[in-house]
Amino acid sequence: MTLVTEVKAMECRLHRKRGHVVRRPSSYDPAMSPEVRRALIAVFVARTGANGGLRIVYPFLPAIARGLGVPIGALASLVALRNLGGVTTPIVARAAEAWGRRRLMLAAMMSITVGCALSAGASSLMIAGVGIVLVGIAKPTFDVSMQSWFSDRVPYQERGRVFGITELTWSVALLATVPLSGLLIELTSWRAPFVLTAIFAAIGTVAIFLGISSDVPHHHVARPLEMTGPRARMLASVLLWSAAAEIPFIVYGRWLEEVFGLSVTGIGLFTVVVVVAELAGEGLVVATADRLGLKLMIYSGLAVSILAYLSFAAVGASLALALCVVSLWIVAFEVTIVATIPFVSELAVESRDRLLSLLSVAIALGRGGGAVVALALYESGGMTLAGLSSAGLAVLSGLLIVRIEDPQSREPSVSTK
Repeated sequence: MTLVTEVKAMECRLHRKRGHVVRRPSSYDPAMSPEVRRALIAVFVARTGANGGLRIVYPFLPAIARGLGVPIGALASLVALRNLGGVTTPIVARAAEAWGRRRLMLAAMMSITVGCALSAGASSLMIAGVGIVLVGIAKPTFDVSMQSWFSDRVPYQERGRVFGITELTWSVALLATVPLSGLLIELTSWRAPFVLTAIFAAIGTVAIFLGISSDVPHHHVARPLEMTGPRARMLASVLLWSAAAEIPFIVYGRWLEEVFGLSVTGIGLFTVVVVVAELAGEGLVVATADRLGLKLMIYSGLAVSILAYLSFAAVGASLALALCVVSLWIVAFEVTIVATIPFVSELAVESRDRLLSLLSVAIALGRGGGAVVALALYESGGMTLAGLSSAGLAVLSGLLIVRIEDPQSREPSVSTK
């Protein structure tokens, strides 16, 4: 099924009333509004480029470090710093209240393009670092603006599917960039992945410009956020599972090189397996989350994640077993994160931008923390210790959300800005 077909098949219960929060009417047009459908296609194109700029570093961390002539630990520390880019998103939430979300999405896509281009032309770690960190700041800026835009136009009961479609770009970006980048590195140099992602990001900028109409507010209305207990526990839970997932993400490229002897081309091809697993996880949310409930999907993702993290200890030198465990881990992680975003979007209807920005902060802090300790854990105890550490963090994460009410049990509301 194509993206356009999937979008058209969705029921849209949105009743617009500019500047107000409104209840879903009893009778509605079953076709998604042209505005939302057009925006979803534009975001799919743009976010593929944005995610490519973010993800291209992970599998080729050793190759990029060799190309820059620096220790892999130095580049891993830079990735940890990049992952803290999400802490700037509270500023984004306040800017959206005054400038509109489309402007921020455009600014973010242009920044990603520039960041990738800087890294591609870098002659030192400092210049490459500026480009990598710029992408790390711009990507969550785009995400918060995009997620808030859709949350105000799509009812909660259908938001899991819409957000699932936008999250498909996480795996599509990997498929579009990593296998080809592995071949290009072999043929040219370590710079090739950054050139490729810069081109994709530039195309995405044009897609946002053409696909999303201006939404500049008529006047600035501040939307303060009250930090309640459930909201704080949700953010703490996200920080923990984000750190848990980042640990294997940081070291799996090195693990594949050292334990299985894979070249950069082999790692690129191995990534195809990762893409299939991600598509499976994201597809599960698209197909079932709105029916089964987002909180159940989050719990399911965490439970399977724990099993996968513990299974790293049993892989040994079996590449086939490694494929199975990595696939299980990736499916579970994708279910968790893709279900979490629309779930959080309904925990603070009155201030979505601000809570979603704090979600981005929690993910950034979790990834940053995970990146800092990942190499030390791997060097001390290999993937076994890395997996045990991740499993412990995921268990704590699940315990934190036990008493959080699922918004699905409440009467839904949507708002437009």
